[in-house]
Amino acid sequence: MSRAGVAVVGLGAIGSMALWRLAERGIAVHGYEQFGIAHDRGASAGQTRRFSVQSQREPRFTPLAVEALDLWRELAELSGRELFGQTGGVILGPEGTPAIVSAIASAQDNELPHEVLTEDALRSRFPQHVVRPGDVGVTDPLAGYLRPEASVAAAVARAAGLGAMVRPHTEVLRVESRADGVAVVTADGEQLYERVVLAPGAWAHELVSADVVPRRLVQAWYLARRPADFAPDVFGVFERVGDVLAYGFPSLDGATVKIGIKLEPHPVIADLGNVQRSVDAGLAIRLAGVVREFFPGLHPDPVNLQTGIEGYSPDETPLVGPAPDDPRIVVACGFSGSGFKFAPVMGDLAAEFATTGSTTRAVSFLSPDRTLQVCAPLP
Repeated sequence: MSRAGVAVVGLGAIGSMALWRLAERGIAVHGYEQFGIAHDRGASAGQTRRFSVQSQREPRFTPLAVEALDLWRELAELSGRELFGQTGGVILGPEGTPAIVSAIASAQDNELPHEVLTEDALRSRFPQHVVRPGDVGVTDPLAGYLRPEASVAAAVARAAGLGAMVRPHTEVLRVESRADGVAVVTADGEQLYERVVLAPGAWAHELVSADVVPRRLVQAWYLARRPADFAPDVFGVFERVGDVLAYGFPSLDGATVKIGIKLEPHPVIADLGNVQRSVDAGLAIRLAGVVREFFPGLHPDPVNLQTGIEGYSPDETPLVGPAPDDPRIVVACGFSGSGFKFAPVMGDLAAEFATTGSTTRAVSFLSPDRTLQVCAPLP
């Protein structure tokens, strides 16, 4: 059996970008995807993803976000698609909330543009939000929304145009270390590669020897009472932190506003072949209560509900780097619901590991062989 260059297993957010970045390096690369390209079954569906350069927990992410922004713009230019809309954004919540303290520190330490807003300034600047006594905010002028499906499709198309072989609707059954390479096994047989990038998203536990748990997330869209109040030029992306966890986007269709609300830990999926796609009416009612309290400009009952799947690591920090048991296998998984904004830089990082075996970036905190601690719940 002949040996080829590099394989990328999983062409979602991270895998599609790894495919693109490998192809840009002139590497002979094959991409495997068990579903179609830019499908709606994983973590890269739902029309929008929030982008911000500020970090709410880990300051070492901020330089990666800044680098990702340049790559997003590069991919948009190469593809001719609008992949990133820079609307600016705000993080708001009770003063002293760790996420806000961290966001301010990451902006200051990296000399990024931002403003710290008092309660009164928040009310004046962002009247669409209900601002409670004691709330503060931090703005991010570089923030905006990303188009996940279009971004995945653009990265794969660019890679294919550079010579990458793309194999959609091809499930990888196993990835096996061999003396003369790494075998990717499918129902059609097997192919030997010099290196393999594993980016299987929520399916990581089937291919990666790491504790990555698939979880189910719900996104919802609400009708705006006055759509002009939520247009991108007046209502940027946001995240509410503290005792209430929510994020959202401006109206991109002139009618609805997407809001994500976390009421409790995202439920674990026991069987990825039988995921519950419908949303319980009781959950919709609970979500409506949050919308009614914090967004009076929206009709509180959702007009659309969509489920997604994401792989969570125990410490909710990605695993990116050579596998501990075989450095020819590069792991890129466990992004824990926060990976899309970093996708191109994480893809480039995986490509760098797959071609050189190392990186000059300060990303040891992402190493797959680190000691994983269970992440404490957010306050």
